[in-house]
Amino acid sequence: MKRMLVIALGLFFCVSFFSCGDKQVKDTKDTSGQASSNTGQATGYATIFDNDTALARDRAIDDAKLKLVRQILGETIQGKELMKDFELVESIIEAKSVGLVKRDKIIKQWQEGSEYFVTIEGTVEPTAVEDAIADILKTYGRPKFMVLIGETFEGKSNTPGFTETELIIQEIMGNSGFDFVDAAMTQKLMQNNRTSMTNAMNGKVGDQEQQLLLNDLGAEVLIIGTAETNDQSGAMQQYSANMKSKQAIIRLKAIDVYTGAIIATTSKNAPGAHIDSATASKKAIEGALKLILGSTDSDTRKFKMGPFLDAITGKFIKAAGARQITLLISGLDYNGLTDFRNNVSNRIRGVSSVTAKGQAGTASRVEIIFAGKTNDFADELIAKASNIGLEIKVTESYPNKLVITAKKK
Repeated sequence: MKRMLVIALGLFFCVSFFSCGDKQVKDTKDTSGQASSNTGQATGYATIFDNDTALARDRAIDDAKLKLVRQILGETIQGKELMKDFELVESIIEAKSVGLVKRDKIIKQWQEGSEYFVTIEGTVEPTAVEDAIADILKTYGRPKFMVLIGETFEGKSNTPGFTETELIIQEIMGNSGFDFVDAAMTQKLMQNNRTSMTNAMNGKVGDQEQQLLLNDLGAEVLIIGTAETNDQSGAMQQYSANMKSKQAIIRLKAIDVYTGAIIATTSKNAPGAHIDSATASKKAIEGALKLILGSTDSDTRKFKMGPFLDAITGKFIKAAGARQITLLISGLDYNGLTDFRNNVSNRIRGVSSVTAKGQAGTASRVEIIFAGKTNDFADELIAKASNIGLEIKVTESYPNKLVITAKKK
């Protein structure tokens, strides 16, 4: 009996072992089959600059990876849903060299004249692309705001700086992660920098306003406009003699402080009711602003942006793909500056143009069009300095301006 029991137990464990083994092999095959659907090949190319084929090879690989991501996304259902956002942030993704292609290998590489070509094979997971897009949308789609709203509230005119409308805008947007210039600072500027702030209120953002709002305070988007509440309590008398009814009309413009361009406009109105007159006006303003800015979904508890705010973030991200950065350089003569401009154009990812704007001795001014923020450009420039043959130090950094010293190694 004991011998029979031992044999039976042995057979049981063997069956269990091989059953588990079959399941593990099957799972592995399923996983690999799924991964292969996201694998493909793409060919990229780059111009050879200054006989530097290694640099051209790297840039050709980057070009191939970007093409492969676009190709794979276009072939999957999830990817097709991501394509709209991918196209919105493509230039920034390219500039930041996000590692979206996994397990990549070079299939072929060759040179034709002044062009270098590389064919790669790799795997692209839409979830990794989604994470990268989400990170960029969060970084670039959440600019810092300043709000200047002229308000007529309960028949009283309130100058921008600390109006009810401004406070409600900051509350609605602040709860969803947007940042603002402090209201107390705005009030102080209204007193001490009257000319520049008046220009800003009227939508005129020149060099002085840009220096004040962007470089000093970090305000990247300016929201200006008017808000007005009117009494319509007569319509409520048939329901309640004590009920106050107000109507708010709000007109807003959003301005990109980097360029001074208007990126969104809107006009909305909404009613508000309460036994207290001022509270009714606040409710009316809040109702109109929810139509403009958006509100928190009661089911998902997530903030859903309204059309005005959605337009701001979308256009701001697109504009971030071609930001103008003023570069003030000391230490390079004319020939040195020419070499510097050529190197920056060809070696720094995300740079679309480099334009000289003047030089006096070894001090010069250059304008860079770059996909990203100034600190991203500064990081790339420092990282590539040795390849350019320069020692570079950043002495001042602002959202749209960089001051550096440069000398040959």
